[in-house]
Parts: sequence; C-alpha cells; structure tokens
Amino acid sequence: MLISIDVGYSQVKAMSQNGKKILFPAVKADIAHDPTVGMFKQLGHNVKIKTFNSAQEVLVGEGALRSLNATTTLTREKSAEIHDLFILTAAYLCGAQGRVDVAVGLPLSYYRFQRQELKNRLQKINAHVKVNDGPEKYISISNVEVFPQGVGLLLSDGLTLARSGRIAVIDIGFYTTDYLLFEIIDGSPVPIPELCGSADTGIHVASRAISNKYQEKTGALAPKFLLNQLISGEPVYFKGQALDFNMELDNVLKRSTELITQEILAVWSQQADNISQTILAGGGSVLLNRYLDFPNIYMPKDPVFANTEGFMTMMVNQQAVANDN
Repeated sequence: MLISIDVGYSQVKAMSQNGKKILFPAVKADIAHDPTVGMFKQLGHNVKIKTFNSAQEVLVGEGALRSLNATTTLTREKSAEIHDLFILTAAYLCGAQGRVDVAVGLPLSYYRFQRQELKNRLQKINAHVKVNDGPEKYISISNVEVFPQGVGLLLSDGLTLARSGRIAVIDIGFYTTDYLLFEIIDGSPVPIPELCGSADTGIHVASRAISNKYQEKTGALAPKFLLNQLISGEPVYFKGQALDFNMELDNVLKRSTELITQEILAVWSQQADNISQTILAGGGSVLLNRYLDFPNIYMPKDPVFANTEGFMTMMVNQQAVANDN
C-alpha cells in the first residue's frame, strides 16, 4: 500500500493511493477521564500504539487541540516521538495494514541535511496501532521516499502550468514558507537552484500577532490556539462578552503577507519581474492569497493537499520506473 503524508506544523495531511484523504490538527494531548462516560460527542482520535518495548495512549487531532495539556511542535526539527505518532495515526486512518510504503516531505532548507536521517528513522517504524473503536492493526513501514516541499506541487491534481516564462511556486505553511522559481524550457519547468529556498516565516507570525492583540484588548494571555478559533469563525469570549477581532485579524494577515513577500523578494530581487505565473499552495495560501501581490496567481483545486498529491504522484512514478528496470 502507498501512502503520502505531509506532517505540517499546524496540520497533518495524508492520502492513500486510492485517493482517500485524511486531515487533522498536528496536536497531541494526554487522555483525560471523561466524567460523562461517552454521553456526548468526542472530538479527535484516541490512539493506542504498542511497539516491542513501549506502549502509549494519547489523544490526537481536534480533541487534543482543545485540551489544556495540548502539545505540538514549532521547532526547526520536529520531535521524532510526535512526528512518528502523527505518521502512524495518518497511516491507520488511510487504511494501512501490514507493510506500507510512505512518501513524506521536508521544507527545502532542511531537505538536504535531514532527508536521509528521516528516511532511515521512518523505515524502522513498526507498531500495533488502534484508533478510536477500530481494530488493532500491525503497521510496518518498509520503504520511505522523502521529497522537497513545493516541488511536488507541480504534479498536484488538475494543475495547469504556464507554457513559457518563469513559474513561481510559493508554499505557505504554519512555520515555514517554501519558494521556488522555475524556468520553462522545452515545455517543462526547470528549477533555478539559487532562487529556491525556505523562509522561517509563515502563519505562526499571524498567530503570535493576534495573541498580542488579544492581550492588549483584555489584559490576559490569549487562548493557546486563538488563531484557529478566529479562522474557523468560532466566537471568542472574555468574561462572558464576545470579542470582535475582525479588523485586527485582517491587519495581522496583511502584515504577515508583507513579511513573507519581503523574505521572498529579498532573494528573487529583479528576477520576480519575469514571472509569468505564480502557483500557491499550503494552508497559509488559503488565508493569505487575497493579500499577495505576485503576477497571475493560480491555486490548485485543493491547495492544502497539493504537496500530498504531488508526493504520491512522484512515489508512484518512481516505483513504476523501478519496476520497469
């Protein structure tokens, strides 16, 4: 079975070869006792994982997002424990059982140095996994393909590329933004290496800024995932009063877009004048695309899953070539 998994700093995106897609917040939390014993709807996924020398039971996803002991990762290198937990959860939800091949991605700036280490570690994963009320399944990762984020985007479903000029790819995530510039040569995109890279600027800038606005308005620390609440349209209350952050959120998103744009143009400089098409991807692009000022902006049908789809296409193509040889 082939599974493509994009473990982001904010969300985990995964899809199986048959097209099934899985999405959940990249958050875990300890299991808390439910005093109502299941009388009300439970959010997220109760995940049990058993390996040769360890066992754990944790809450993953939406339920964890609302937990007081929610844990995520915003460091340059994701915690192996959390990252692998999300990999196994996503694989299970995609229908994995037994031996599976997995495709994953890394930000461009980390790809060269972390690719082999990540591949080696993931290929050692094997565990018995149970999610919610589903059956326990043994999952063993037999082969791993690691791809640079952004590159896979050009192979995402239904993407129409410009036939000439330069194509800009901007993949806005929570913690990083990948940017790539391609030259169309003989009808195919060819990357310009010195104009491709990653910036440690993403939606986390907006998250931090809106939390500061909350503190200015209330004098209290902001809820841990305030930005998520505002984006989803969920009301925010303080001492029984609903708070209006519409203007603050708009300003924060505009400013975050300006910072991302400055980071990219500092590298591209005048080369940006020759762009014929700009392709956006990542969850951040859904939030910021209306503020971005790049030529001929184009978004895939599903920008959140664009990289995941691209990883799957590249993995299928690589295996087809290997089988032919």
